[in-house]
Parts: sequence; structure tokens; C-alpha cells
Amino acid sequence: MSDRISHDQLPPHYDAELPSEPLMFSIGSFITPPLVNFTEVQAHLKLLSAFNKLKDDIQRSAVATSGPDQSEPGLDPERAWVVFVNQAAHRFDKFMSGKLAGEFPRWSEETIPPLDVIMVWHTYLLNPRTYYDDSIRRTTPFARRLAAMETMPVSLIASLIDPVTFEPAMPSYQRESYFETTSGLPFMYSQEITTNGVVSLTCPCCNAFNSTVPWVTSEGKGFGEPNFEHTCEECSRTFTRSMMGVRKFCEEFTRRRAGRRVYFAETILDPMTGKQETMLADMLTIRIIRRIHAVFKIPKGCEQDNIVSESMGLAKALNWSTQELSVYIHQGIRPRKKAHTYDAPLPRVQRLIAAYSNAGYASIDLVAAVLRQGSFIKKMKDLGWLESGYCESNNAQGSLFRAIARYHAFLDLMTVKDHSFLVPTLDIDLVWHTHQLSGAFYRSETLRLLKRTPNHDDTVQPVTLQGGFDATAAAWKQRFGVPYSICGCMPDDVAAPKSKSIIPSRGSKSSGEKKAGSKFGFFKKQKTPASQVHSDGSTIRSETTVSDTPRNELIVEEPNEMDTTHPSEHNLYLQKVPIRLTFATRGSEPVVTVGGVETDLIARELASKERVASIRQGLESTNEKAAPVDPWRKLQAERKSTRMDHREAFTTPDQLAGVYHPYWGLNAAVPFGFYGAFKYSDAVGGCSNGCASCGSAPGLFAFNA
Repeated sequence: MSDRISHDQLPPHYDAELPSEPLMFSIGSFITPPLVNFTEVQAHLKLLSAFNKLKDDIQRSAVATSGPDQSEPGLDPERAWVVFVNQAAHRFDKFMSGKLAGEFPRWSEETIPPLDVIMVWHTYLLNPRTYYDDSIRRTTPFARRLAAMETMPVSLIASLIDPVTFEPAMPSYQRESYFETTSGLPFMYSQEITTNGVVSLTCPCCNAFNSTVPWVTSEGKGFGEPNFEHTCEECSRTFTRSMMGVRKFCEEFTRRRAGRRVYFAETILDPMTGKQETMLADMLTIRIIRRIHAVFKIPKGCEQDNIVSESMGLAKALNWSTQELSVYIHQGIRPRKKAHTYDAPLPRVQRLIAAYSNAGYASIDLVAAVLRQGSFIKKMKDLGWLESGYCESNNAQGSLFRAIARYHAFLDLMTVKDHSFLVPTLDIDLVWHTHQLSGAFYRSETLRLLKRTPNHDDTVQPVTLQGGFDATAAAWKQRFGVPYSICGCMPDDVAAPKSKSIIPSRGSKSSGEKKAGSKFGFFKKQKTPASQVHSDGSTIRSETTVSDTPRNELIVEEPNEMDTTHPSEHNLYLQKVPIRLTFATRGSEPVVTVGGVETDLIARELASKERVASIRQGLESTNEKAAPVDPWRKLQAERKSTRMDHREAFTTPDQLAGVYHPYWGLNAAVPFGFYGAFKYSDAVGGCSNGCASCGSAPGLFAFNA
């Protein structure tokens, strides 16, 4: 591209000098200290490095085990990792459901679980609403321990990881003893995934203990594989994960009948805000219970000693079927809306059924969530942020402080785009994840600042993700005056006029004076009346004015750091869908409509090239009346033209398929927001045949002729 942009045309460069004064950030009408600090992000990166090292070790071990000198055949690396994650999720369940006598002990080295369990716990916390929901809707040991472990001591955990090799430190005797006493399992996990490993499970049909359930079978039906099936050693009935999930629902149903404090999943939190709403939960739970009582003529009360037997009877009456359960839940929640087996379930019903269509105590598929998180960890590795010594380097200080500032700006954007689907960039997503690891603090601060707790939905359709990112970029540019991403993807569209709904008028009053506190312009000192300081001294209320001055400190100039502003795509979680051809006629002329994911990908790349051509045309124009090209758009177009190896976001089919799909039965037939429903072939939302019962539109996976 001609007339290359120079640094004198851009805002000044900010070096990595650390600020010496207290930091303050504007979020909506509040001015607040940082919600995430440098030390926490640094520790989180170290933890992600350990997870990445763990995966490499498991996959290398699988290759070694399957060598010619080994007597026992091994698994291919990807499949071995999926089996290992299943084992880690099982160990997490055992640890979290162990007996908890008295209060949970204070965090110390001896109470930290092993790395594989930490990995599952980490992913669970990154689904903040589900984690909170599971911790308050029951009074079981699992729920109590979830509540006690709602804040991960990430700095303490990072101190137990070698900073060079990222190997976990050798545990003390007390640490091993605490985990083994609580879970009944050995502290050290096996890195060799073999075909003869077994696990003990309880049959959902007869409650018999099956001690020899294989993790892996030649037919792909082990407990660590997507098509799990096992024939009970006692009743000879074949059971699956979804059958175990239905039994979990029946036990909660029966415990409620017995007078226990139980709410069904997806009922106790307000979907819009994430606040606890027990009145709504009571209403929904009672409606579901009444409907099932009416259908199966179940008595209202239940003796404590009969909980197991009566829950088994209800599961049998439901035929252990999530589809049948879905109909009764629908009829209970919406009694006036007639439900048919061929209708798509209501969104709340879909989410509720998804919570009861897998084994384990969690109402989210932790295995699939960990596998999805692996994509984000790989992005961090590709950026070089997981390298040994990175966080101690001078570059890291500037990059991570800027990422923290951009995250607070992202939250500020949420205050004015409260009904929009905002998509983070990689650097913002890292800090967002770090914030979510402090579950109680994340919930309380976001409720106070945003009036809601943003959920981190990591199962989003590609078209939704593309549109969400474009809308985020436009709103960011409008509010802050700088581009959102400058990694080499699609340049921004022509800037729209500033809207009153986005930028407050200049006439609004400011109760405090903002001054730059350091070379990083995003660190603010506040002069504010003492009456506006909260009792804890942590936050100041202000009628904040958004200036027309661009927030230049929020943009990354350095070429070696621009990839940090690439869209975070780990939540792009769908299979590649075939192109759909629809034939029709308009008058006498045939009309062919082409649709599907492939065409969306092509359209994205074409639109990106068109914007670059438009910018080039503007630069080369001799028309004096033409508006000058925005320098930032000029830089974006230059970056797009020169970085031929940079992949345009949301346009790689492989990104849709994912390496784990062959082993985990994941699919695309789920509407936006149906997180956790990407599961197994026998679960609602888990098939790929386009049937209406799982929530997909008929014919989605077929050619329409």
C-alpha cells in the first residue's frame, strides 16, 4: 500500500514504566481501583503454562506408550488427552463431594489439590453463573465445598509451580493426606493413559456398584469416550451418561419432597442479572414438581430413608430419558403452552435439561469445557505469554498493564451496551478470566458496577460471534476514539456519528477532576469530595464525562504485540456445517439460495478485502473535498495487506471443527446461549440429525432440494 503510515501520525508511544501512584479506572458512573492486578494476571499465566505443560506430557506419554517396544497398545495423543480430562473431572467430583466436617480450612499449601483437579476447578470458575448456581441451590457436601472454594488462591497455586519447567512442586505429606482423605483417591495422577484402566460407577437403574467400568474400549464406549455405554453387573441394563443425569434430577426431586433445601438447576438465578431470586426458584421448582406429581401420581412427602429407592422409581417411570423429562419440565414451567415432542424446547428448558444430561455433580459438562479452554491456552502460547521468564520481562509489564486497562474499558463499554453481545480480544479475555477466578469478588463488583454478572458463554455460533465482534469494535471506536483490534484482521468500517446513547453530552457535570498519573494514560488520579467515597474507601461515585479525546493508551502500537488484540475465538464452538442449497422458483426463473457456514466464512474474507480496497482508494483519491482517511484505519489496512500469514478471524473451517470433535460427539445443532448442551449422542442437544427434540431446526444438516 502506498503512503505507508509513520509513527508521527499516530499517538505517542507508552513505555513499560510502572506507575508509582494508585490506579483508578472509570466504569460507567463509577471510578474504581483495579479489579484485577498485575500479580494476579502474572500468576494466572504461570498456571496456564502448567496446564499447557501437563497436556504436552500426557500426549508425549501416549506416543511413547504406543511405540513398537510396548506390549500394550496406546492411544493417539488427542484421544489420550480427552480420556485424561475425563479422569480429571472424575477426580474433581470425588474431591469436591468428599465429607466436609465443620468449616473449610484456610487456604494453605496442604489444602491445594493436585494440578489435574485444579485444571477442572479453574474451568468451572470460568462459568461464573453455573458455578454460583451449583453452590447455592443445594446443601450437599459438593455445594458446600464449591461455596468455600469460590475464590481460587491463584498466587498461592502459582508458587507451587516451578517458574522454569512449569512442573508442579512435590507435595508435602500433609497436602497428599488432605486430598487422599477427602477424595479416597491417590494424590498423584497417572500420565500414562492405557486401555486397561477402570473406574467405579453406580448404576443409575439399580444403584448397584460397578467397580470395573473401563475408561477406554475398542468400540469407543468407555467412560472416557463420547459414546459411553456399560452393562450393569447387577441388573444387566445398559446405562449411559444421560441416564445418569436423569437419575441425578430424580434424586434432587425426591430430596425436595423429603423436605431438603433443593432448587433445580437454572432456576435460582435471574437470567438477566445473575442475581439470586429464591422466590422465582420456588415458583419454578414447585411447578415442575406439581406436574410430575400429577403425571405419575407421586405422593407429596417422602421419608428420608426412602430417597434412594423412590428416586430410582421415578427415573424408571421416566424411562431414564432426557426427552421425556424435557416435556414434563416444559409442561410444568409453561402449563399454558402446549408442548409436542417435535417442538424445540424453550431456552430455559434447554438449559435445565442440559444440566441433567451428564454424569457428575456439576450442571455443566466439565470435560467439554476444559477441552474448549485448551484453545484459549494455545492462543496464549502462540503469543509467547506462556514462555518461561516472560512475566518478569520488561515487555510483559507494559503488555499486561495495558491488557488490564483494556479490560476495565471493556467493562465500561458494557455499561452503555448492556443488551449487546460483546466479544473480547485475547488480552482482554485473559484479564476477564483472571477476574472470574475470584468468584465472589467478581460477582459482587460486577453487580455493583454493571447491575449484572456477565456470564462467560463459551459456546457461540460463528455468525453471532462475528456480528458481536463487529458491534463491539464499532462501539469501542465510538466511545474511546481508537480501534479495538489492530492485529491484521478486517479494518474498522467508516466511523458512525457519535450517539448520545454511547457518549454522554459535554454538558454533563463531573464531580472529580481526572489527571494522568503516569506515562500509561489509563492510570487516573481523582480529586473527589470525601462524601463520595464508599465506606470501604475502595470506590468513588462520579457523574463521569466521556471526553472526545481519543483514549490512545488503550491501543497497542508495537508490531510484536498486535496479535494480542486478535478476537478471542475459543468460544467459537461449532462443527463445520455443509453448504445448504435451496431451490425455488420466482415466476418462471429458478432461484438458488446458498447458505451455511462455508458461505459465511467466504463473505467475511471478501468484506475484509473490500474495506482494504476502499481505504486504499481513499488514500489515492485526488478529490480535495473527500474526507481524509482515519490514520487508524490506514494502519489497519496496511497491517491487513502486509501480514499475509495472519488469519482473518472467524474464517478458518478448522476453527469450527476443532480437534476434539471426533472424540467428544460435539455438534452445532444448538441455539445461541445453550451453553453446556454440546454433549453426547444420547442427550438433548447432543445429536446431529436435525431432530426438533434437541432444539435444532429440521433440515439443518441436510441438503434441501
